[in-house]
Amino acid sequence: MNKLLQIFLTCLLFVGQQAYAQKRIGVVGVQGISSVYHKYYYLSAQQRSDFSPMVSAMVDFYSNNKDFITLDRQNINLINSEKELQKSEDFMDGYVVTQGRNEGLDYILSSVYDIDTRNLRINIIDVANEQILGSVDRTLDKNFFGIKDLKQQMIIMLLELNAKCFDASIPLVRITDSKGKRAKEALIAAGKDHKIKAGYVFEIFEVVEEEVNNKKLKRQSVLGAGKVLKVEDDNFSIIEINDGGEKILTSNTEKKKLFCRLIKN
Repeated sequence: MNKLLQIFLTCLLFVGQQAYAQKRIGVVGVQGISSVYHKYYYLSAQQRSDFSPMVSAMVDFYSNNKDFITLDRQNINLINSEKELQKSEDFMDGYVVTQGRNEGLDYILSSVYDIDTRNLRINIIDVANEQILGSVDRTLDKNFFGIKDLKQQMIIMLLELNAKCFDASIPLVRITDSKGKRAKEALIAAGKDHKIKAGYVFEIFEVVEEEVNNKKLKRQSVLGAGKVLKVEDDNFSIIEINDGGEKILTSNTEKKKLFCRLIKN
């Protein structure tokens, strides 16, 4: 076989494998609910537009993830009319799954926001299995002007959701600077693609097993925290460790796997 042709076919096969590995995820519009008056809340066009920054943050987040092909599917609405307000949550999830299957999606990012409590819940639904892979809840911080630091709060939730559903925790790669028995700086595997910015604060933890009622359960044991000094590129950042430096250095020396979780700016 001609060498150039062989190289071309190899590259074509590689590209095909990469494309095949990608999953199609659809981000649907945020559904409003009212915990005071009724379970689901029929939103006006203006009220739905108030949620557009949330949806934009979700689309933007997954668009930078090479594991996914991200589709903005805000036209898949949970509620079509006032008569649907009394429908059950199972009905709503089933409706969205059906629409997602019709559009050839592998996963759906479905969100519900309580206009009374400011609690946002984001679910990832596996379309093929018709099951919720995982969900995260957060009561969004608010100030006089509205939701405070909305994008950053969304990133915290989406990183947690990714870790829960796709085993995508952020590793602490290595200690880059230390003093005596204390770690001072570290390289973490999160950068521009994760929407990380200088000043963001990460908790550093290790995963430990606890035996409860003859069952082995995993929990995150927090060792300390650090602030992002510099976002190096798409995939990496340097953090300054300002809490738990001794524990972090000890665990790192013992070759334990350490991970990071975004908590605030």
